[in-house]
Amino acid sequence: MISLLKSKSDFFNRRALYISAEKMSVYHWHKGALGTSYLFDLDDAGRENFKRYLQESDNTPITILVDVIEEEFRQETIPHVFGADREALIKRKQARLYRDAHFFYTQDQGRKEEGRRDDRLLMMALTNDEFLKPWLALLDEYKIPLKGILSIPLLLQSYIKTLPDISDHALIVSMQSISGLRQTFFLNKELKISRLSKLPRYGTEPYAPKIISEIDKIQRYLNSLRLVPNETALDVYILADSETLDAVADEKMSAPMINRHYLDIATLIKSEQKDTPQAVPFCDQLLLNYLLKTQARNCYADSHATRYSKLRNIKYTLNVSSLLILLCSIIYSGINLMNGMTYKQESESSKNKSMFYQTRYDLARERLPQTPVESAQVKVAVDAVNTLNEYKSTPNGMLKFLSKGLNQFPNIKLDDLDWVFSVDPNKGLASSATNSTEINNSVLPVESAIDAPQIKYYEISNINAHIESFDGNYREAIAMVNSFAETLNSFDSAYDVRVQSFPLDISSEATLQGDAESVGKAALFSLRAVIGVN
Repeated sequence: MISLLKSKSDFFNRRALYISAEKMSVYHWHKGALGTSYLFDLDDAGRENFKRYLQESDNTPITILVDVIEEEFRQETIPHVFGADREALIKRKQARLYRDAHFFYTQDQGRKEEGRRDDRLLMMALTNDEFLKPWLALLDEYKIPLKGILSIPLLLQSYIKTLPDISDHALIVSMQSISGLRQTFFLNKELKISRLSKLPRYGTEPYAPKIISEIDKIQRYLNSLRLVPNETALDVYILADSETLDAVADEKMSAPMINRHYLDIATLIKSEQKDTPQAVPFCDQLLLNYLLKTQARNCYADSHATRYSKLRNIKYTLNVSSLLILLCSIIYSGINLMNGMTYKQESESSKNKSMFYQTRYDLARERLPQTPVESAQVKVAVDAVNTLNEYKSTPNGMLKFLSKGLNQFPNIKLDDLDWVFSVDPNKGLASSATNSTEINNSVLPVESAIDAPQIKYYEISNINAHIESFDGNYREAIAMVNSFAETLNSFDSAYDVRVQSFPLDISSEATLQGDAESVGKAALFSLRAVIGVN
């Protein structure tokens, strides 16, 4: 074996193990093209060489492609169910059909058109996996990422989609160097069966008679399975080099209803990858090139076999995420740095402007005549005067408020009042500092229609008044005073109007006394009025 130099791992590099019952070869994909390949025997010496290869090569992911006789195909149906029920039915069929198999795969191929329309399944399995276990053990020992395991028929099912004008009843005939002659039948481009037969060593005898003989056999087998109707021709697509294709074309076939199509491997490879020599009739390079280029999906490998590949994908995902976060952080930091430099320049510019205008201000101030008061103190005085002017008030508002109420009660005459202006509605008056006590039936304060937050200040007044032409009926006098207070409270500007004293003190602490001659006496009373000013 050729010694390999360890190379720096490339995320886009990949490789494939092509395993048959007798040989195993390794193909490398490098820089978008099929690269070097190595061949190993299926014996102890071959495994030792492969172990050395793994030690000397990098940790590039591997896809395993198998081509063995011990691959079985079964057409099955199950009821059309979903979820866990479907999985249970498939596992039950796999356990019944492939009791000792460890590698199996089920492909959904739609539903039947008649009856209850059951699901059609193609169930496949490697019935003998002893040839595969030693190689998987070595991959596991060296923790090589395994991307998947699939077979030549499964790969051909994907590859025929790239070929033009494939018929509904197509038999693909291909030759592989380490396995033999592979015949794979597709119905409506769906894989149905595949058969592998031995070929003589290349160069010892011609392949054309062997190919024709095997095609006759599989045609009879397909007819027995009724996969090809009697009146329908079987289209056979033979993949080989031009020399072999010419030899096959010269051979006569005993079986009728066969249309032969010849596909030159060299032409197919050249369309996929330029400058790739092809001097043999085998499809190894064509299929391996397609496998590594398209990275066909895994079919046979379970989650345990592919765990290192998943870990590798997680590692690269985390690395890419970390790189993106680092890049975003650098960009964000750069933007902040540029903003900081911009702010610093603006700050320096503002500082220079401030110093410039301060210097000009000082020069201008020096040229001004001397004044007994500093300009700053003048500003404070002006602001104080403006504030006082804003809150300056006269008793006109209170007088209008009382006049509006007195117009409705002509018998009530105003004797005197005290007026004060304040931001506190509970502020008392000097003249109200008497020993008079509020009586129990005084009018309670009524909340003004003006919201408290909208009131700037209050006008407060203590009012002394009397009822003119009083005839001695204190009950009517007290009712009139209460009505007067309620009327004042109903005005929009009223904040709090309450009676301080009635014409007659009827509180529980007072002593009632008088005489029968009360006509002509004045009924005196007082009240406190608070109005809000916006």
